[in-house]
Amino acid sequence: MSWDGLTERRRYPRASVRLRLSLEGETNEAREAAELETLNLSAGGFYCSVTRSFEPLTRLGLCFVFPAFGRDYEEPRTVECEAVVIRCEPVPEMHHHFRLAACFTRLAAEDRRYLTEFVGWYREVHGDYEQGAAGQPGSGEAAA
Repeated sequence: MSWDGLTERRRYPRASVRLRLSLEGETNEAREAAELETLNLSAGGFYCSVTRSFEPLTRLGLCFVFPAFGRDYEEPRTVECEAVVIRCEPVPEMHHHFRLAACFTRLAAEDRRYLTEFVGWYREVHGDYEQGAAGQPGSGEAAA
């Protein structure tokens, strides 16, 4: 069966949510740390803006800071995990800015459930989803 270009292929829903994120990526020389914000997030991965390029398949150590939300999560929460870079492309109109898509490679099952609940809550409260081709939710440009 071939992909029609419109059908959503991602396993997890995502939301255009901005979260603070600490990122540590391995290069050939050393480990580099950076603070950034996500552009969108799902329980499978994220899409963000960065000020340096990362090669595809670069392993990333991540620390997300989530705000309190809903009735069940009254305290902020930190989620530590690992991801791998899927793509990192320059932003044409911005010098030294890149858009990075990554998928999670190590995320505890409890944290994945938490991310799924956070994204669901965010979409419900903010009415948020990526608007893509033919008006289909979830067919925008993002990871996982």
